[in-house]
Amino acid sequence: MVNSAGWEFWKLDNMDGNLAWLGITRPGAKAVVDRRKVWTLIPARGLFVANWFVTEDHHRDGDKPGVWIHQNIDIEEARELALEVPEASEADMKRLRYPERCLTLEQLDNYPVSKILGSRVADSLTSRS
Repeated sequence: MVNSAGWEFWKLDNMDGNLAWLGITRPGAKAVVDRRKVWTLIPARGLFVANWFVTEDHHRDGDKPGVWIHQNIDIEEARELALEVPEASEADMKRLRYPERCLTLEQLDNYPVSKILGSRVADSLTSRS
């Protein structure tokens, strides 16, 4: 489901069914790397950050087991889930800053929550902190 701004929204659950990440993709982006990239919500920062290890998991070979279950959702469900996304661990934050595969440092961009999900969600995340 691609919304009018060109974003797809993804609920990523751990294999035990618990919410791990809220991700976004942009399948119609101009750059090939941006068409493949997955940005994940970092609630405390109010940002969707390019996440190389979720990107890698999202595009894994179909026969390889993944780390997360990727479920395509609509923007309304994404807005609700944004308030439930757990904070990224310190280890995950460190890992995000040092891409090992599929993205370079220059490709680690981000988008504010307000631009993607609206100011109401952004304000709710700010008050959550």
